[in-house]
Amino acid sequence: MTNTAAGTPPAQQGSAAASGLAVIGAIVTTAANFLVAWLVSRTGSELAGVFFVATAVITIAGNGSCLGTMTGMVYFLPTALAGDAPNPRSLLFIAIKPVIAVATAVSGLVFFGASSLAGLIAGDEADDIAMMLKVLALAILPWALTVTLLGATRGLGTMTPTVAIGQVLRPGLQIALLGLVFMTADEPTPSAVAAAWGLPVLLGFLAAVIAVARLGGLRSGAASLVSSHDFWSYTRPRAVSTALQIALERLDVILVSAFVGVPAAGVYGALTRYISAGNFLIFSVGQAVSAHLRRAVAETDWTSARRLLQRATGWLVLIAWPYFLLVGLKPAPLADLLNPEYVDDARILSVLALGMLVSAAAGPIDLTLLMLGRSTASLVGVAVAIVTDLVLLVLLTPSFGLMGAAMAWAASVAIQNGLASWFVFSQSGLRAQARPALVAAALALVAVVPIALLTPNSLIGLLAAAAIIAVVLIGGALRLNRALGLDELLPARLLSRLPGS
Repeated sequence: MTNTAAGTPPAQQGSAAASGLAVIGAIVTTAANFLVAWLVSRTGSELAGVFFVATAVITIAGNGSCLGTMTGMVYFLPTALAGDAPNPRSLLFIAIKPVIAVATAVSGLVFFGASSLAGLIAGDEADDIAMMLKVLALAILPWALTVTLLGATRGLGTMTPTVAIGQVLRPGLQIALLGLVFMTADEPTPSAVAAAWGLPVLLGFLAAVIAVARLGGLRSGAASLVSSHDFWSYTRPRAVSTALQIALERLDVILVSAFVGVPAAGVYGALTRYISAGNFLIFSVGQAVSAHLRRAVAETDWTSARRLLQRATGWLVLIAWPYFLLVGLKPAPLADLLNPEYVDDARILSVLALGMLVSAAAGPIDLTLLMLGRSTASLVGVAVAIVTDLVLLVLLTPSFGLMGAAMAWAASVAIQNGLASWFVFSQSGLRAQARPALVAAALALVAVVPIALLTPNSLIGLLAAAAIIAVVLIGGALRLNRALGLDELLPARLLSRLPGS
C-alpha cells in the first residue's frame, strides 16, 4: 500500500486481480479454519463446544454491530471521491460513529449478561461459556470497526488490506496463539483460549486503521457529496440484513447447544468449519467484484455488469464445486482428521455441502443486489431464509439431532440464494448463470465424482483423490480457459502456448 496524494483518487485494482487476491485469502482462511477446528477438537468435544458456541455469539455480535457499513462504504465511496477535493474522511466518520456507540453497548450487554446468556444455551458448561464470553466481549468493538474500515479500503479501490488483515494476519495469529496455549497447558482454561482468539482481533483493527490512512481514507476536502441521511437510508436495511446473515451462518451452533447439548455443538461447530471455509470463499470473491459492479451499475453499463457477474460466478463454481463435492462425497476421513469421535456424525457434511453447491452456483448474487441499491430486497431475502432456518431447526433438531440442523441450514441457504437471484433478475435483467458457470460445473462433476467414488474412503484415499482431481481440474481449466473466463487471469504468454490458441 502507498500513500495517495491529496486530491487524487486511488488507482482501482482490476476485478481479475481483486478476485485472484480474494481466492488466495480464502484459501489461507480455509486452512486457518481447519487448523483452529483441529486444535480445539483435539481437546475433546466439551471444550470444543464451549469454544464454538462462545465464538459464534461474538461473531454475531461483532458483525451485527458494524451496521452494514462495509457495504455502505463500497457503495458511497466512489461518490465521496468524486470532484477536485475528495472528502472520504467525512463519509468514514458518518459510518463509524454509530458503530462505536452500538458496538460498545453490545459489548457491555454481552459482558454483564454472559452468565444469563450461557445459562440459556448450555447446561453444565454454562460457567465456562460465560467466562469465555466475558473475555471475548472486549473484542466486539474492534471487530465491528475492522469490518467497517476494511469495507472502506475496498471502496478506496483495493482488496489487498482485506486479504492481508482479515484473511491472513488475524487468522494466522489466532492459530499461532491457540497453538501456544494448547502446547503449554495440559488443560487450557476457557479464558486463556478466549484471549488467544480475541487478541488478534485487536491487532487486526490497528492494522486496518493504518491501511485506511495510507490509502488516503482520512483526507478531508470540500463539503461531502454524501449526506448522513443518504448513507443511512441505504445502509440501515443492510444493518439488519448483516445481523441476520451472520445469525444464519452461526445461530445453528448455538441452537444445537440448547437442544442437543454443548458436546454436540462442539462436534457440529467443528465439522461445519469445512463448510464455513468454502462459504467464505464465495463471500470473498463477491467482495472482490462488488466495487467494480457498483461502478458499472452507476454508469448504467449493463454489458460490463453482466460480464463481471457471470465471470465471477464461473470462477466461483470452478473453485468451490470441486471442494464441496469432495467434502460431500468423502465426509468420514475429513471428520476423522479433526477427531475420530466425530466420524459417526460426518454424514451431515454431505447435506451441508449440497446447500453450498447451490450457493456457489448462484454466484455473488446478494452483493450484486446490494450494488444495485436494493438493500431492502436483500433484507427480505435474508429474513425469509433465517425464519426458515429457525422454524426447521426447532422442528427437526429435537428428533434428528445434528442431521436436522444440517437440513435446516441447507434449505435456508437455497431459499436465500433463490430469492436474491429472482430480485436481481427482476430489477436489472442480470443473470449469474451463463456459459462460464455451466462449463465450470461440468468440469467439476467430471473431475471429482468418479475419482472420489473410486478411491478408498480413508485419509490416504482422500489425499490421493484431491491430488488427482487437482491435476484434472488444472488441465481442464487451461484447456477451457476462454469458456471459463480465465483469460483475464492467466498470463498472455501462457495462453499463447495452450492448445487452440
